[in-house]
Amino acid sequence: MAVRISSGLRRGKVHVELRPTAARTLESVFDMLRSDVEGARVLDLFAGTGSYGVIALRRGADYAVFVDKSRESEKRMKRAIQQYHLEERSMVLCEDVTHFLHTAHRSHDPFGVIFADPPYELFTPGPVLEQIMDSQLLASNGIVVFEHSKRHAPPDIAGLKLRKSRVFGDTTVSIWDALR
Repeated sequence: MAVRISSGLRRGKVHVELRPTAARTLESVFDMLRSDVEGARVLDLFAGTGSYGVIALRRGADYAVFVDKSRESEKRMKRAIQQYHLEERSMVLCEDVTHFLHTAHRSHDPFGVIFADPPYELFTPGPVLEQIMDSQLLASNGIVVFEHSKRHAPPDIAGLKLRKSRVFGDTTVSIWDALR
């Protein structure tokens, strides 16, 4: 949730509240993925604290790119990456996800696993998934793991087949396989 600060030195600035994924949700997601992460190139969109990407690296992913436009998120991700000595296997980009998805195909190889955890109140799964597919960043045998509000049903997206969707409280995690 974004909060506008109304007084003090930061008056007029927008403070983005980080909403880290619950530990039990992360554990369940990685249990569902099993061996999909090992050896994969991973993209963590709307990365926030970087939980998905860091856990993927710790579970055997080869490389991870983290994208989030918040400077606070960037700092937190870099601290987590340093804590686990993952600097050489990761890249943190402080960039708007939509902009990244429109330009990244020029400079990045496809990813085997793409995680997306956008702010529920600002993004619904359909448009973001379409941007991911249009970006050509998903490998031909890749998967997309999308965290979204349980109020939004997992959409049908050309080029993706829904593997599984699971509800955790107010959150749904949906996993799609690429059909290429």
